[in-house]
Order: sequence, then structure tokens, then C-alpha cells
Amino acid sequence: MPEMVGVDQIGQVMTRADAEASWPWLSIRWVDQPPAEGHYVSWQTDGLHLKSASLDPRSSVHVDFIAGAQARRLRAVTGEALTRAIGCQKGLRPSVFDATAGLGSDATVLANVGCAVYAVERQAETAALFADGLRRAVEADLQWTHHLQLCHTDACDVMTRVTHGVIYLDPMFPKERKAAPQLAMQVLHELGESADAVDLLFQHALDSGAARVVVKRPLKAPYLGNVPPASEIRAKTVRFDLYPRRKLTDSECAPWEQFA
Repeated sequence: MPEMVGVDQIGQVMTRADAEASWPWLSIRWVDQPPAEGHYVSWQTDGLHLKSASLDPRSSVHVDFIAGAQARRLRAVTGEALTRAIGCQKGLRPSVFDATAGLGSDATVLANVGCAVYAVERQAETAALFADGLRRAVEADLQWTHHLQLCHTDACDVMTRVTHGVIYLDPMFPKERKAAPQLAMQVLHELGESADAVDLLFQHALDSGAARVVVKRPLKAPYLGNVPPASEIRAKTVRFDLYPRRKLTDSECAPWEQFA
């Protein structure tokens, strides 16, 4: 992939060798000052940030599972629509193949309730931000980290090896929304998947050996691939379209050993 510009004005909190070992897929050319254009990563005291030269330099995309909004969500989660859509119920925690993991907001919730989660993110910068947040969560000994694996790859390349559990798809929401998107969504939209790539991902999911495919969509969005789901679960601003293949049983809770 193209080389990414990295800004390090403070002296890194981990060595560059360690950073390269943590994210071997992310080729970074480190400089002292922000570039005049494009996206770049910035190493700060709390870890890795993604910034854009065209936006306010004080703004950034940063993943934190220890403090902040996502940490509060993890502490509060009980019966979210997400966990019900996946099929979590008393005594049953299906394994989840998250094919569009993004920054890990849903993958970590599912790991937190006890699902074995294999999270896949194709976009290199996004995967690095998730990995850095996960690194700090592991160092903080957050127990849900034992249930989550993260991989930077194209999910289409490995989805044929899914033989059980639930495949979860959360494709990027359309840009045409009434409210201005948050900074993270602005940047991730610029880095994100095309509609054709999402449709291909969805078709691979339907052709896999998963017991259920779950797709997260805006409430009024069309069905992915124009394929109506068997049922749906609605939350306040999103819905989860369910495509069951067979009943969820204990056999769907096996760990993801085929990806080890």
C-alpha cells in the first residue's frame, strides 16, 4: 500500500520498531511537522491518532476503550439491539466474524458480552487505530480482550473459511444524511469501501457456512443487495437485518481456530 505520513513531535511512547511490529501492514514515513495535504497519522502521549490536513488540526480520530464514550458503552451494555440481533441469549454466545470491523465499536461490545469475535478490517489506517486501542486495552487487562482477535485483510479473502457462528456486516452509512457527520465518519468515508465492494462482501457472507448473517443499516436504507431479510430488529436510529441459515446452537459458539 502507499506510504503513510506520520507526525511525531513528542518522542514516541513506544519505539518505532515496536510500532512496525504492531502494524506491519502500515508503512509510515515519520516526519516532524504535519503535511500540507492528505491524511496522516500522529503519535501522541495517548497513542495513535488519524488527522486530515484539510480539517482542524486539533481534531483527530482516536480509539480509546479505557475512557470516553466507547468505554462507557462497554460498561453499560446489557441487552442492546446489537446483541439480540447476533442471537445472544441466556447461556448462548455465538461466535462472530465481524467482516467490517472499522474502529471496533461493535466488535468490542460483542466481545464484552462473551462472544468469540474475529474482527477484520481492510483499510490499513483504520485497522491501525483499532489495533492501537486494543493494545492499550490489553495492557489495562480488560477481560473482553481475551475474546477478540483483530486481523487486517480483505474479509472476502477469508470468509470462505467461516463454517459456523454469525457474520456481521456494518457497511459505511450513506453520506446523504441530514446532520453533518462526525470527524471520524468524514475521514472514514474518504477511506471507505465502494458500494460494489460492499455488495460483493454481502454475497460472500450469504455463500459462507455461517448460521446467520446480520447487516446493520440506517432505519430507512434499502436492503443490502436488494435482498429482503427474514426479519429485522430496530433500534432508535438503525436496524439489524437478519438472514438466518440454521438455528443457533452451542455448536455456533466455537472459537475461531481456523484463522489461528
